[in-house]
Amino acid sequence: MKSIFISRPSWIPDEFKAGVDNFYKLLDTHQLSPRTIGVSDYPNESPMDDIIKLMKKCHGTIVLGIPQIEINKGKIKDQKIVPNQYLSTEWNHIEAAIAHTLEHPILIIQHLDLKRGIFDRGALNVFIYSVDMRDSSWSLSVPIIGALNNWQEKLKI
Repeated sequence: MKSIFISRPSWIPDEFKAGVDNFYKLLDTHQLSPRTIGVSDYPNESPMDDIIKLMKKCHGTIVLGIPQIEINKGKIKDQKIVPNQYLSTEWNHIEAAIAHTLEHPILIIQHLDLKRGIFDRGALNVFIYSVDMRDSSWSLSVPIIGALNNWQEKLKI
């Protein structure tokens, strides 16, 4: 089993849990061992230091962009926010930056409504897979299985 880092929130909304559970089952069938601070591993130091130490032990990183913040009113720069704009945990962005610095192969899968940061096309030189994560079968789709297979071939030895 190869250890891989999963960037995801430690709390997942109920409507997303079944799909994430199915994704973890898919990882298991690929002989991949997912590691996440606050989920599989627990910090002894600052979360940032432990994230870096854990990521250095992993062969690659998968970012699961799951909504954590809903914005209904306000502005971004000088533009009014369209109601129901969703953002991920800030840790997705931090952990993706660390993975990029460590030259990890990165796979990004996001819920289709997420915006900003690493979920903006072109922010990282990786393809972003947008799926409806409320659908529990998202991880069984041909594009996600194909992306996982392609990403797995690039894992660090």
